[in-house]
Amino acid sequence: MIFELMSKGNLAQLPDEMRVVGLPETLSPRVLLLLPYNRYLLGTISLKTYEHWRLGKLGTEESEEVFLYDEKPKTIMIGEVETITIAKEVVDRLKSCLRSQMTPPGEHLPAMLILRGLLKEDALFQDEDFLKNEKAMQESLEKDAPARMAYWAIRFALSRNDYEGVSRIKTWLKIAPDVFEGTLQVPRIWFSLMDLPGRKDIEDMESLAFSVDDLQRMNSQSSRPVVLYSKAGYLILSDFGSEDAAFRIWLYLPIPLWNEMREKRKLSIREIVMATWGYLDGLAADIERSSFGLLASMTGGAEAGKSTR
Repeated sequence: MIFELMSKGNLAQLPDEMRVVGLPETLSPRVLLLLPYNRYLLGTISLKTYEHWRLGKLGTEESEEVFLYDEKPKTIMIGEVETITIAKEVVDRLKSCLRSQMTPPGEHLPAMLILRGLLKEDALFQDEDFLKNEKAMQESLEKDAPARMAYWAIRFALSRNDYEGVSRIKTWLKIAPDVFEGTLQVPRIWFSLMDLPGRKDIEDMESLAFSVDDLQRMNSQSSRPVVLYSKAGYLILSDFGSEDAAFRIWLYLPIPLWNEMREKRKLSIREIVMATWGYLDGLAADIERSSFGLLASMTGGAEAGKSTR
């Protein structure tokens, strides 16, 4: 896919077969953005599941690795005075186009074996050959939203060596697998390294009837977790991590979810936080996996070896 960054900051898509003079030979899949000052931004796939972006100058060997982040603009320095700013919407579009050509990160079988251990009573996981068939399991998981969410959250967490993330999914499935089904209000979660979260997160909390004074009062408490009630629900402040890497979690729960987990099931505050966090990890993973292309086992990776200019 080839794009050009226009003067107003928007993208113009160019023909995929267009030959770009001066561009180093690259493997496809790729996403190419032509920039002012004869610069280009090239996205390719590394090890099948990793984005790799390079900023270069056409007709030269000059290039450097750069990093693009979801929902974040990118400013590029050209020389000592000139800059190019790529809006966050453009960054998201570029990353989406590259991901659509990628297989999802992680490995099928390790994630599936963990999931089977959590859902061992489910007949879906009894057939060993079926369990190992990635394509067939993907099709079956499409009919089971909680299992699908858990599978992808575990798979992505393992690919990042995030074993705490796997533990959260386990907590969700063990103590609250059905709590969130059919809920009209989804819980919310925010993270902060400082006393209070960022401005946007505070605005989100204010929309749920929690004022800045409320947050400051919660933060002033010497012991954690702290729970605050409002007409919209409950806000929990809890500390996580080690002394060297401590952070804070702000978790909002609608009243029906709080009543089910705390009043009816008698879960501890930490269990509530971990189970809800695990569920939200599952929701996020389910959305993330939809941004990737088809699985390698379903496509055969036929295009991976082509060379293009």
